[in-house]
Amino acid sequence: MRVHEIVMSIINNIHDEPDLKPSEFIKKYWKRYKTQFESNQNLNGKVFEELIAIALIRSNILPFYMQASVAFIPNVNYDFIIYSKVQGPIVLSAKTSLRERYKQADLEAAALKYVHRKSESHVLSLNSNEIEVRQRNMDGIMAIDTFVDARSSDFDDLIAELARKEAILPEPIKIVTSNYIITSENSLKRYS
Repeated sequence: MRVHEIVMSIINNIHDEPDLKPSEFIKKYWKRYKTQFESNQNLNGKVFEELIAIALIRSNILPFYMQASVAFIPNVNYDFIIYSKVQGPIVLSAKTSLRERYKQADLEAAALKYVHRKSESHVLSLNSNEIEVRQRNMDGIMAIDTFVDARSSDFDDLIAELARKEAILPEPIKIVTSNYIITSENSLKRYS
């Protein structure tokens, strides 16, 4: 069974219970997933990502990218990117458990901020104890803006903040622009 099929087997309709807060949605369907399916680290992470995607859709935070890369940042795939018209990329990194994984997310956030100075990076997790430890000790963190428990009111606050930003599909960028391009066809005309 594929991840999407698993998620849709635990959720009848993503638009049911419209008054359910994003954190309540994650809490309810994560619990349902854990009771109906055997634990598998790889699968757990993918199901968590699908639940976050549905929470974004339910909150009308559209468009957004999943498993996306950003120009000039090689070898990095961000879990979610919401591109804000005003500040550029806002990254959500989904980690069912932090352990040492937050360090990679921090390096990826630093790379993003190097290219997009106004960008934001938020780490979403399901482990409230690890989130609490990271929130208390932000000294060693280079570029992550917040650590958020996806089953807490902090997640609801983050979703509300994201909903206030205008998400867009950014224009494609031209790597090089010029008023005049010298090619093999026009070089002889110009320099003969």
